Amino acid sequence: MKKLRRWFKKYFIPHKENNHAPHFLRHRSMLVVLVAVIILELGLLLQVFVVLDKTGFLASVLPGILTSLTNEKRLDNDVEPLTENELLVQAAKLKAEDMATYGYFSHTSPDGKTPWSWLDKVGYNYAKAGENLAVNFTESSDVTEAWMNSPSHRANIVKNDYTEIGIAVASGTYEGRNAIFVAQFFGTPAAVTRPATVLGEQVAPRPATPTTSDKVGFVGNIKTFIQRIFTSPKQYVSILYGGIIFLIVLTFAFLLHARSNARHPLLVLRGILVMSVLLLLMSLNSKLLDKRAEVPDENTSANVISY
Repeated sequence: MKKLRRWFKKYFIPHKENNHAPHFLRHRSMLVVLVAVIILELGLLLQVFVVLDKTGFLASVLPGILTSLTNEKRLDNDVEPLTENELLVQAAKLKAEDMATYGYFSHTSPDGKTPWSWLDKVGYNYAKAGENLAVNFTESSDVTEAWMNSPSHRANIVKNDYTEIGIAVASGTYEGRNAIFVAQFFGTPAAVTRPATVLGEQVAPRPATPTTSDKVGFVGNIKTFIQRIFTSPKQYVSILYGGIIFLIVLTFAFLLHARSNARHPLLVLRGILVMSVLLLLMSLNSKLLDKRAEVPDENTSANVISY
C-alpha cells in the first residue's frame, strides 16, 4: 500500500520530490499514453472494419444484451418488462437467418413471407405480435437507441400489450459486404400455444423467464454491466479514454492547489493536447460506427395484429 501511495504521489501530485511536476504529465508518460491510445484505436478499427466486417467474429450485437436493454427502456417508460419465449427466439432466428442467407432487409421477404409466417412456422399462437429489424450495427446499445429514435419501432418496444420477446442475430451479406442482421419479435400469447417442429425438431414452449437485470440482483447487474463493456468495442474504448481524461483533469486539480508557484505551463499544455486527441477520437469513433447502421426505412415497423 505504501508503494502504491508513493507511486500515486509521484505521478499525480505536485510536491518537492518531483519538483512540483507530476510525472504523469511529463513528456515520457504522455508519449507512452499516446502510443497506447494509437494501439487501442487501431485495435478497435481492426475489430470493427476488418475482423467483424470480413468474418462476423467478435460481433458485439448480442441477443441477451438487446433483451436486457429493451426491458430497461420499457421500465424507463413505466411499462412492465418482457419475458423471453423460446418460440419467439426460434422465429427471430429463422427470420434473421433468412435475411442473412438471401441478402435482403425488409419485414417481407423476397418470396412474400411476412413476419407472421415465421411465428406460424414455429407454432407461436399469438393474440398480438410485432417485429423490429436492424442491420450493420456493431453495438447492442446502438441498435436499441436507433429503435427508440424511430417512432414505429419505439412503439413496439414500449407497447404495454406485449408480454414476451425473442431476439436473434445472424451473419450474412448485405449490399455487397458482411453484415449482422437483427430480428426482434414481440408477442402476447393466445390462450393456447400449439406445438411446432423447427428444422425437424420438436419445439415445446418453456416457461418464460425474466431477462431484465432488475430481477437478478446486484451480482446479476454487475455481470450484465461487465458483459456489455467487453462486448462493446466503442464502449470499452470510450471508458478507457474517459479514464485517461479523468486522470489528466485530476492532476490539473492538484497543480492548481499546489503550494508552489511553479505551475509548469508545458505540462498543462501537454495534458490539454492529449485530452483533445482523446475527445476527437471518441467523436470520430461514434460517427464511423453509427453511419454503418440501418433500420428499415419503411414508415412503420411490422404491424401489430390480433386474432
